[in-house]
Amino acid sequence: MQISSGVSFAPSISATNLAAAAPANSLATPKAGTPVSPPNSANQPVAPSTQLDRAQSSAASANPDIKSDNKADQTSDKSVESEQLEQDVELIRVLQSRDTEVRNHERAHQAVGGELASAPTYSFTRGPDGQRYAVSGEVKIDVAEVPGDPAATYEKMARVRRAALAPAEPSTQDRQVAAMAAQKMTEAQAELAQQQRDELQAEADLRSQKRDDMKTEIEAAREASELAKTSESESDEDDNMAFVSVAERFAEYNARLRQINETLLRISSPPMTPPGALLDEEA
Repeated sequence: MQISSGVSFAPSISATNLAAAAPANSLATPKAGTPVSPPNSANQPVAPSTQLDRAQSSAASANPDIKSDNKADQTSDKSVESEQLEQDVELIRVLQSRDTEVRNHERAHQAVGGELASAPTYSFTRGPDGQRYAVSGEVKIDVAEVPGDPAATYEKMARVRRAALAPAEPSTQDRQVAAMAAQKMTEAQAELAQQQRDELQAEADLRSQKRDDMKTEIEAAREASELAKTSESESDEDDNMAFVSVAERFAEYNARLRQINETLLRISSPPMTPPGALLDEEA
């Protein structure tokens, strides 16, 4: 699995000394100590090794202490061989237990990590029986943050933390990974809270702006209504003033017309004789 960035989980128990516990040598080969029987015929040629064995046999017959020493050597060799076998069996048992522990440890990481985790990789050692046993392992896991999405980062780091603590006995490195994931969870949670506060503040500002706009519109409508009323009142006053002005002009026109009529009457009518004037002229 390709992982952009990540860390490795390690098992909780170190296996550095397991290989050192293996025996330096393979099973010991016991020495040959059984005398060889001499040939049936004294005239038959005897090989040098046979002559040596016959000499040892003759010496053993002559000296019982030598025969006792050979039996002691055989007993000692068998004791060493038995002890070595017991050590090998115990080491194989330890390696088998370690192999199971390591594999279960890494599988627990991988199972919980899912697509965030890589497949386990192991380091092996060879036991006295020739088999390979896992003594350490690791699982890489993606711990990169999700850019611009604190909620997704929080969920991802929560899964990383669960994967780090999935084994029955998390190692020191496992706990460090879990602590790092917990720290990133805290940071993501703080960022998410800040983001939510910013969104709430933006909504509050928007509502306030809408209230201000509505208030401005109401005031503008009120001013327009008052202005319309004022204009209507002024128009009525102008109409009244115009009516008064026309009436005054009409009255003035009528007065002048009467003066003209009076003047015309005076001009067209002869002057009247004052009383007694005619009698005076006749006399």
